[in-house]
Amino acid sequence: MRFIINQIQSSNMADAASTDKFQVVVAVIAVIFLGIVAYLISLDFKIKKQENK
Repeated sequence: MRFIINQIQSSNMADAASTDKFQVVVAVIAVIFLGIVAYLISLDFKIKKQENK
């Protein structure tokens, strides 16, 4: 019985760890995406500014 309880606990811990890793990966991808979008927006403003000169 103890073996089964240990297996269930370690399985839950592994699921939690993989969920945490997944959340970190999603957060990093979101930050990179937002950085690219911000860069493109600033680049657009710079190009418009040059066109108006």
